[in-house]
Amino acid sequence: MMTDTITDQPPITQDSFLGGQIFIRQPQDGYRVGTDAVMLGAAIRGRATGGRMLDMGAGVGAVSLSVLHRYQNSQITLIEKDRLCAELAGDNLERNGHAEKARIITGDVHNMPVMLKASFDQVFSNPPFHHAHDKPASSRRRTLGHYGDGASLDEWIKSAIWALKPKGRLSMIIRADRTDEMLAALRIHGAGEALVFPLFSTYGSPASRVIITARKQVKGAMALLSGLVLHHAGGGQTEEARQIMEGGELVLTHPATRHLKD
Repeated sequence: MMTDTITDQPPITQDSFLGGQIFIRQPQDGYRVGTDAVMLGAAIRGRATGGRMLDMGAGVGAVSLSVLHRYQNSQITLIEKDRLCAELAGDNLERNGHAEKARIITGDVHNMPVMLKASFDQVFSNPPFHHAHDKPASSRRRTLGHYGDGASLDEWIKSAIWALKPKGRLSMIIRADRTDEMLAALRIHGAGEALVFPLFSTYGSPASRVIITARKQVKGAMALLSGLVLHHAGGGQTEEARQIMEGGELVLTHPATRHLKD
C-alpha cells in the first residue's frame, strides 16, 4: 500500500482488491473499501446485453468497479455526496479502464435529478447502516460513511425504488440486526420477492451482515438463503469467501424460480 498527499486534501492511499485485479485510490482517513463492498459487488448480476445501473452512495467506486469487472457491457451511474470521494471514483474508473461505461453525479441520493426517476434496471448500495445511537466514528468522512447525514434506512430504500424501473432489482448490504427494518421498508415502498443472504463471521456465529435484494412492483414471498461463512474460528478466510474476495460471484437465486430474474 502506498500513500500520497494532495494539496488541501487528506492523505490518499493506493490499494487493490479482487486479488489485485482492481486498483483504487481512497482517503486514508474515512470509510475504507472492505469485505462489504466486495460481497455486494459479487452479488450484482449484470446482463450479457448490458443494462442501466445506479450505485447510490458510491464512495470511491469500489462496488461499481467490481460489477464492471464482471459485466463489461453494463452502464453505471454513480452518485456520491462527498466531493473528494466522487472525484476519486472518477479517477478509479479511468485507471481501471471503465471511464466510458460510467457517469458520476456529485449529489445527494435523497434529492436526485428528476431524469433518474424510474430509469434503472438495477440499483445497488452499501448505505450508512450503523444506528445513530452507536458510538460516533472518529472523523467527519468516516462518520458520513458509517452513520450518514441523518437520513434513515427507509429513506435510502425509498430513493432506490424511486430510481428503479418497474420490476427492477434493488440490492443492499446492511447490518444483520436491521433486516426487519429493511424488509418492512421494502413492503411499504412496493418491492417484493425479497432474498435475504446472511454473512457469518465464523461457523456458529450470528450473522453480522446480510445482502438483501428485492424487485419493484413484484409480489412474491421472501426467501432466506443459506448464506456464507467468511472466516474459520482460528482465523483465515474460508475457501468460499476467498474465492469471492478474489473475484468470484455470489449467485442469489429465489427458490421459487429456476433462474434469478433480471
